[in-house]
Amino acid sequence: MNRLRIIDIQKMKNVRPIVCLTAYTVSVTKAIESYVDILLIGDSLGTTIYGMNNTQSVTMDMMERHGKAVVQSSKKPFTIIDMPYASYRNYKKAFFNASKLIKKTGCQSVKIEVNEKDVKTVSYLTKKNVRVVSHIGVKPQAFSNFSKIKAVGKSKSEKIKLLNLALQLEAAGSCMLLLECVYEETAKEITSMVNIPTIGIGSSIYCDGQILVINDVLGLNPNFHKPKFVKTYTNLPLEISKSVKKYSQDIKKRKFPSKKYTYR
Repeated sequence: MNRLRIIDIQKMKNVRPIVCLTAYTVSVTKAIESYVDILLIGDSLGTTIYGMNNTQSVTMDMMERHGKAVVQSSKKPFTIIDMPYASYRNYKKAFFNASKLIKKTGCQSVKIEVNEKDVKTVSYLTKKNVRVVSHIGVKPQAFSNFSKIKAVGKSKSEKIKLLNLALQLEAAGSCMLLLECVYEETAKEITSMVNIPTIGIGSSIYCDGQILVINDVLGLNPNFHKPKFVKTYTNLPLEISKSVKKYSQDIKKRKFPSKKYTYR
């Protein structure tokens, strides 16, 4: 099976919705990869894997380690890796770190959270043959407290600002746009206006594709306050608890290991 390329993803625009999920580990990657078009090794691993309150303390080393694991354990999906907080605040630093991430992990593109001042960085990376997914709308790296996050793009001024930014980023060479918590009408207009795919998270059905954090889909981190856009498809913690409870009971009753599980 050949891995999807950026051209394959871009050709899906206006054909069918693009399916995306985050992934951080080998076991989960192998379980989900046949059902998705894109895997994002997200800096959300800071909160989902390492128990951080936000993503601002995620390091390059963390991203490299998990990125390599996901790429090596998958065959089909296009791969994107997040650049961590403060790793791309000038174009030279961005190029150094992006090149390092791609070389160390084998990922096909990087994702950066951008505003108007980052357009030049996107352009520079693109000219240096680094594929960039530009993340606009709500930018989680800017928040130390996620409870303060609110959707954007409802007011006329916010809408115009996002539309202009999307056009600038496409012109700068972005291969995709990720729209986070962008109001429906604004997300719809951006998607129809640009020629590159838009991937939405909390940004309506009108985006070209959708992404969620895999832990949210599986119901992991149950104490986490779920944003409105999260749909949970199973209660994995409950299933894990049931299995471990049975395992514990089997040991205490000396049912495990039985002869079937013993070398004789």
